[in-house]
Amino acid sequence: MNAKTTTFKRLWGATVSQLILQLVLGGVLIGITIAIQAATTGIAMSVRHIMVRHVARESLTRFTVLISVIAIWLTLGQGVGIWIWALSLLWLDAFEALEPSLYFALAAYTTLGFGDVLPAEDWRILGTLIGANGMIGFGLAAAALVNLVQSVQGDLPE
Repeated sequence: MNAKTTTFKRLWGATVSQLILQLVLGGVLIGITIAIQAATTGIAMSVRHIMVRHVARESLTRFTVLISVIAIWLTLGQGVGIWIWALSLLWLDAFEALEPSLYFALAAYTTLGFGDVLPAEDWRILGTLIGANGMIGFGLAAAALVNLVQSVQGDLPE
């Protein structure tokens, strides 16, 4: 077997199957976490009519408290997604302990990405998928908050 054949086999053998596994597994995890985020966003959006009819018309303070509670609720949805990624990385043996797995998932999800803690080399692609998942999740939460504020903006007391 010549060097060219060995290189081809190395590049397209286990590497491609590991890459496909990461993409499929990452896609499934993104689907799960986005579904959770969509559910928490849907619950938050369902209180819009309560905000318009009762809270927003009564006082600006109550409106502010309600928006804060909704923001915390949406952040908890993000947190569940981060924990799902962290536990999955731990289960895949990408990390040997929970703390570095959670730290990496949080840094990647927020797209902060310090780079001081990295998963096992076989699972590095998942880090980019975690970042993409975080951008989608934060975008969804931000859009929901903006929509909620806009829907009651005209009903706020002067």
